[in-house]
Amino acid sequence: MTGVNSTKYAEIGRKMRALPLEKHDASYEWEELVQKLCDSGDAGLHEIGIREQGELKQKRIMIIQ
Repeated sequence: MTGVNSTKYAEIGRKMRALPLEKHDASYEWEELVQKLCDSGDAGLHEIGIREQGELKQKRIMIIQ
């Protein structure tokens, strides 16, 4: 893992730990972080973003039903 990638992963980890666990999937900050992951040029970060975006969509569908 390159220094840039490890820095990105460390920053994401810090942001994820700073969000309350019971609210992380619905907060504006979490959605913004997921969008940044989706837009990332790093394949690993992009994949994580797509997966988390799918989970957010599923949770919204469950709330509507």
